[in-house]
Amino acid sequence: MKLVIKHRIASYRTMQNRIERIKANGTDAEIQIFDGLPHGFGLGEGTVAEGWIDNAIEFWKRNMQ
Repeated sequence: MKLVIKHRIASYRTMQNRIERIKANGTDAEIQIFDGLPHGFGLGEGTVAEGWIDNAIEFWKRNMQ
């Protein structure tokens, strides 16, 4: 079950679509969507998002070369 939170910037579906379009143009891109969490959950400690920051760092390292 996904908890859908209306976000003033863009819905997660809009962001998924944008990421897919970016990737289709040959640029590395990722999106992580965590069930039950709204945008802006901090480090995610104690939640299903725990560890997201480590994934982000690895993504940045991969793309800074």
